Amino acid sequence: MEVSVILPSYNRYPLNLLSLYALENQTFDLSEMEVILIDDASTDQTEDLKEYQAPFQFIYLKTTQNIGLAAARNLGVKMSNGKVVVFLDAEMIVDPNYIHNRYRHHLDKENVVVIGGKRSGKLYTYLFPKYGKKQINELTHLVSTKSVVKKRIEKSIKKKVDSKKVRAIIKKLKHPVQLLNKEDINNFQQLDLFTVKKDDELLAYLCGDLDTSPLAWWACLGNLSMTRSFFDSLEGYEEAFRGWGPEDAEFAYRLYKAGAKFVSEPALIRYHQEHEKHKSLSEEDDRNWLLFMEKHPDLSVCIRDLSFIIMKMDYAFMDNILRESLTLKEEYNGKYKKFEHSLIMLFKEIRILKSQNKPISHLMQSSGIETDAITKQLIFEERDEIESYGKYMNLIELFDLLTKI
Repeated sequence: MEVSVILPSYNRYPLNLLSLYALENQTFDLSEMEVILIDDASTDQTEDLKEYQAPFQFIYLKTTQNIGLAAARNLGVKMSNGKVVVFLDAEMIVDPNYIHNRYRHHLDKENVVVIGGKRSGKLYTYLFPKYGKKQINELTHLVSTKSVVKKRIEKSIKKKVDSKKVRAIIKKLKHPVQLLNKEDINNFQQLDLFTVKKDDELLAYLCGDLDTSPLAWWACLGNLSMTRSFFDSLEGYEEAFRGWGPEDAEFAYRLYKAGAKFVSEPALIRYHQEHEKHKSLSEEDDRNWLLFMEKHPDLSVCIRDLSFIIMKMDYAFMDNILRESLTLKEEYNGKYKKFEHSLIMLFKEIRILKSQNKPISHLMQSSGIETDAITKQLIFEERDEIESYGKYMNLIELFDLLTKI
């Protein structure tokens, strides 16, 4: 077996069925492809997929209790037989050449990790009663700009629709309403009509710089592929993350540290089927990110929380900071450890304050740096010495920003 597609799923029926239909259309030799669906103790109709008849080898396994995304992925790989593993979210619709365009990158290099290109989309295959404001606005735009969407909704709900009524229609739904079926999935080009484009800003920034940028692993989330042997060498996803959290980011970080060569394949086209959003999961997310920071006290992990201060992901600023940090360590053999550690402490404090719903302020005090006069003095002496070199100005700008909050 050449390829194993790992499809973890929790309460994603019938979206996961449409995802399977898309996999049926792959140009890759289906006799050399298996799909392993891990039903993570779903309470919906996902169990119906036990009877799914596929043109490829299909394995369905339902866990007796919810084990989480990381453990579900690991279980899927453990059951797999393929030389290459492809991880796919349960609600993803992929183009017919998707598996082929991944597989060809793994033929001669062990440490290649293939991620998607910067082009993807949000696909509306169903109408759900609990769509959020942003989703309703996107549907409204589709109805007002694409007559085929308007007509399909009218056919599905059996009443006239205009853009002003979309919100009211959604709110009155008693159950999900199907817009697209297997025939539509088979006509992949048509799906673009029901899609809201979504560009990956990070990949757009990185362009062809995945080989050198310390931000490269940030782009490696969720839907990726690698050889089974490379996956095994990292011992899989970290199962200590429970609930919503960065298990994919933590795995990507370890891939980066293990010398992975990240490849962005522009020919990969994938659509994320829109579904009802969970209630706020920020508490789980904060807890898991703190665990991530504890496991890997690295500036490239912590600096993501800069967005809580500057309110926008300034990738160029972050990239320059991390490049300067790496150069500083290399040129001075880790001399400025107190300075570097203080940045991590301050970022960790940002996440702690956020998790406690407290204002992000007085970081020096709450982190304990302010009350330790000797340590504070040493940190600022290192800061001034680094500034005197005249080539670490982004790093100094970050330090000054954090210490003044």
